[in-house]
Amino acid sequence: MTSEAITTHEFTKHYGSTIALDNVTFKAPRRSIGLLGPNGAGKTTLIRTLLGIIRPSGGSATVLGHDIVTSIQEIRDHVGYSPEYTPSIPDVSAQKYVTFMGRLSGLNPVEAAQRAHDTLHYVGLAEERYRRLREFSHGMMQKTKLAAALVHDPELVILDEPTDGLDPNGRQQMLDLIERLYKDEGKSLLVSSHLLFDVEKVCDWVVVLGRGKIVTSGDMSELLEEKTGDLRIRIAGDSQRLLERLRARGLEVEFDGANINIQRTDNVEMIILQETHSDPEISLRYMGRKTRSLEDVFVSIVKGDGEVE
Repeated sequence: MTSEAITTHEFTKHYGSTIALDNVTFKAPRRSIGLLGPNGAGKTTLIRTLLGIIRPSGGSATVLGHDIVTSIQEIRDHVGYSPEYTPSIPDVSAQKYVTFMGRLSGLNPVEAAQRAHDTLHYVGLAEERYRRLREFSHGMMQKTKLAAALVHDPELVILDEPTDGLDPNGRQQMLDLIERLYKDEGKSLLVSSHLLFDVEKVCDWVVVLGRGKIVTSGDMSELLEEKTGDLRIRIAGDSQRLLERLRARGLEVEFDGANINIQRTDNVEMIILQETHSDPEISLRYMGRKTRSLEDVFVSIVKGDGEVE
């Protein structure tokens, strides 16, 4: 079994004179991968090309070790796909729709029906599974698409804008489901989104697209590490008093409203421990390397190379 979920090499897609994918080259492991970029960056084009829905113009790619040109059926057997747009079969029930998708994935009628029941229950639609799709809210349709992507028990699940249009409660429910798929069910994921928070919450590997090009890719934790290696601490107690004491010890510190960020120097950890332990009204709750949010990284990419707008 290959350790990589997706690989591409000089992967391109042209629509006439429009370049949708421009020599895209990256490797992503079997993890929870965030495909990030603004609307129009080429995310959906990349997904549809990897699944054989549209043909690439050049280059090569594999999904779960299978070549997208010579082994597309093997890819579809092992990949579940939840598209961005709602399926247009409004007069069938969720149970029939997911069963139908199971049959398309190669399941026999009995197994497809049972798996449809199980996956609709898993996503929280057990009570609504016999209602027609036209009666579903947007959030219920997003869950139905997820059930359809899971019905044949795929190794890799591809979700295109899974939280798009959801209210805060529905969005959190969907993110919780995605997190369970990865952490509890052991599925590999590719989550395409233009919402930075969603990708940061459920993914541990990220691929950033901009104007059809790869801007950056890699392990999320490494991407979010501050290059300076500065420290971040959180305390219970009087933050301003600790700030003054740390500054008196010659440290450069700043308070962002929740954390105290400290420029690294020799023996900085020892100084922090001495000053927090010497004050009975202050307790150290966290000390570690300062990290950035995905939004910070995204903004720095924008300023750095202009590839993403």
